[in-house]
Amino acid sequence: MNRTFLAATFALLPLMYACQPEMDAPAEQKTEVVASSVVDSRAALTSVPFVTLEAVETARYQDTYYVHVETAYYATFWADRARSIPVNLSSAVQLNYLSTFYDYKYNTSMRTNRSANLAAGGHSYYIGSGVYECDYDANGNIDHRCDETYLTLRTGTGYDGSW
Repeated sequence: MNRTFLAATFALLPLMYACQPEMDAPAEQKTEVVASSVVDSRAALTSVPFVTLEAVETARYQDTYYVHVETAYYATFWADRARSIPVNLSSAVQLNYLSTFYDYKYNTSMRTNRSANLAAGGHSYYIGSGVYECDYDANGNIDHRCDETYLTLRTGTGYDGSW
């Protein structure tokens, strides 16, 4: 009986190996592939674009007694902290910013938290506008009005505004 079992085992041995699933790579290589894909996934989860808020002067009126400057603000996204590699948003972002109205004549300010929902796919987005306006008397002193509205970035999820 032992000889029959042994003979049957030897006869079936090639079939046993033929039915085994193929191995793509040795176990050591598979571990490395899994480990690097986990690292890549973590990097993708923590990597967010860097953003700048750029002020672009769009209009200026000026004479001896009056200055009026209009500014458009654009949020621009970058792949690197140095802001040298432009990047398009891969997903929608809620950009948080602060609108500040500053009255130079009375040295007062009013701040308002705001946000803009930005769709995926773009590199630069128009956020809002600002205005600087000032009236002067004949001696160059502030007369009736001198104020400014400007925008600044706030922190949020999905972007990095730090330098």
